[in-house]
Amino acid sequence: MKKILTIAALLIGLLPVKAQDTAYKITGTVPADVKTVYLGVMNARQPVDSATVTGGKFTLDGTLPKDEIMLIVTGNYYLPVFNDGTPVDLNTVAKTFSGSEQNKKMYDYDNELSVYTEQLNAAVMEYRDTTAAGKAKAESLMAKCEQLQNEVVAKQLDIVKANQDNLIPVFFISQLYYMLDYNELKALMSETAPYYNHPAMARVKAQLTALEKRMPGKMFTDLSMNDTEGQPRKLSDWCGKGNYVLVDFWASWCGPCRQEMPNVVANYKKYHGKGFEVVGVSFDNKAEAWKAAIKQIGMEWPNISDLKGWKCAAAPVYGINSIPANILLDGEGKIVASDLRGEALGEKLKEIYGF
Repeated sequence: MKKILTIAALLIGLLPVKAQDTAYKITGTVPADVKTVYLGVMNARQPVDSATVTGGKFTLDGTLPKDEIMLIVTGNYYLPVFNDGTPVDLNTVAKTFSGSEQNKKMYDYDNELSVYTEQLNAAVMEYRDTTAAGKAKAESLMAKCEQLQNEVVAKQLDIVKANQDNLIPVFFISQLYYMLDYNELKALMSETAPYYNHPAMARVKAQLTALEKRMPGKMFTDLSMNDTEGQPRKLSDWCGKGNYVLVDFWASWCGPCRQEMPNVVANYKKYHGKGFEVVGVSFDNKAEAWKAAIKQIGMEWPNISDLKGWKCAAAPVYGINSIPANILLDGEGKIVASDLRGEALGEKLKEIYGF
């Protein structure tokens, strides 16, 4: 019943919600070692309510916007429910639940997914503990984590597709949307779906808009920034000149970016002789940190930056709201793929160059 790490994203603040307030009442039974039960919601970084457990029992009551997704947090257990006005009773000892039909389905899905998520959590922890034990072992565990993650995603997508007539997809799309490409996400966001206008879908809609800006088929938009020598350069100095170009959005302070860079370096060395180019566009704001990272990582390709951090000009132009991100351009400067990471980058380049 424990959630995968992406559950933390659900506690990240969204824009304030203006909706009719609805009373909630949540009662329950928890193990003896649980002293406090917390209530989180999707528009708050911190819990919005808590209850002291007495004799294994707790009660939470108050008002929140109607249909707000609430997270009942008891120790390591998280249960999402909608604030739909129907009282909820949760017994994590006897494993029973009562509430609205919609919330009963949420509870059942939570139990169903727990098998996958617990396996994934265990695999992630094992990977973290054994990465120093050898490359082969680490790669094997990483492959296992990716397989389990794919199984979780596939199951969540099945749940979304099976619930197009209710609000349940709000919760699962909120966990999935950063892992889907434009077409996959667009297919889940029909304007006639009852969940389309739920406040939690605001970020999903923003992601769709962002992804649309770097969809395959679009021509690249030029950017003008300085290189590491302080000289003004443009993307058009390299893009649209007859060769495939990977425009890589990154920053020296971005851990996932630096983890991905050895893969980019390897592919650059493999295909640069055939004309493949990489241009780094940095979201750094400190020139020295940016230049030092380029040297440490071994980036032999051009790098440009306006040193404005998240206010980088590339953000609105290409819809960049998280990094690492990238676009692959063909010889004419047309986008052929985006956000190629890990094996996906090598596979795409092999498709292009034939080896």
